[in-house]
Amino acid sequence: MHKKRGITLIGMPGAEKSTIGRMLAEKLDMRFLDLDDVMREKTGKSPSEFLRENGDEEFIRQEGLLADGCDLGNTVFSPGGSIVYATAAMGKIKQATMVVYLRLPLSAIHDRLSGAAADRGIVGFGEKGLEALFQERTKLYEQFADMTVDCENREARDMVEMIMRLA
Repeated sequence: MHKKRGITLIGMPGAEKSTIGRMLAEKLDMRFLDLDDVMREKTGKSPSEFLRENGDEEFIRQEGLLADGCDLGNTVFSPGGSIVYATAAMGKIKQATMVVYLRLPLSAIHDRLSGAAADRGIVGFGEKGLEALFQERTKLYEQFADMTVDCENREARDMVEMIMRLA
């Protein structure tokens, strides 16, 4: 196991961060923490509701504050794909965990979102669209990642095994 205390999964919406995170936490006997669940608990709103009501900037600020308040010890952490915009929170996350970028090509993300991207509450989607967001975020994911795992054409259980081998 990596020397850092926890593991954080980052990547675009549709990369199965939550699914892989739950399975990984169970295999490693760690706690699983989904930042979307924390947002629901702390704000009383789903991430898409919060984004719709408060806008991108406030969402990123709130997501960063919530992530910053999380204890990531012995935890597999699954934040939303926009967490990379919250630079201060990402600094804490990088110190406390090994950051794994679950990389998918744009075509696979598009297929997985199946036209529901607008309903998912994706920061920047309305203004930039999926392709521009993908280009922008890919650079940030690569910048923050300690490890990158290609997810295309792989089952979640295979991804879990791969992360466990590399971590």
